Amino acid sequence: MGNPTISWYDDNAEQLASRYDQTDAATLHGLLAKWIPSGSNVLEIGCGSGRDAFFLASLGCTVTALDGSESMIAEARKKLSAQEAANVSFQTALFPLPDDHLLLSRKFNALTAIAVLMHIPDTELFPFACQVKSLLEDGGIFFCSFCCGERQEKDVRLYVDREPGEVQLLFERLGFRLLAREETKDGLGRNMLWTSMVFSSPNRRT
Repeated sequence: MGNPTISWYDDNAEQLASRYDQTDAATLHGLLAKWIPSGSNVLEIGCGSGRDAFFLASLGCTVTALDGSESMIAEARKKLSAQEAANVSFQTALFPLPDDHLLLSRKFNALTAIAVLMHIPDTELFPFACQVKSLLEDGGIFFCSFCCGERQEKDVRLYVDREPGEVQLLFERLGFRLLAREETKDGLGRNMLWTSMVFSSPNRRT
């Protein structure tokens, strides 16, 4: 994600956090509940307002929630209750991570990237996917959701119109297996289609 994109999120964090929290996320959360087992150790890339991290914690997951915007992390921490603090930790981090980043030495049961792939430049998409693979344990779940269609907002953020077939091919070439793909309408009523894809990392035993 380029610096202009991060700067835009930093400058608009409070307004965006409120907006995200008002979005109809029932369908998305239903998919998360279906595919990410209770008790999973989850890494969330691009946590935004913390909405989905808190939902995953309510399922009994332990969540390490990352975002490239320090201001968005600050907004998410404002909502963190003492009870949730035991299951959710927030960090500022931008993917792809530097090769010496401490997170790259860890393994997770599941990894989510919701509304993230559109912000990753083409030149960084393959390194991003390789890091996803390295962070997941054998048989781990990668859940991603991204939009297609004309954007109504006109701002400085990088938006790459990702094709589902392109994303599927990228991860399959790294050994992942597609478990599910679903298209849903935009939770804010915009003229956009969202694709959610669930992959299992190599060596899944089911």
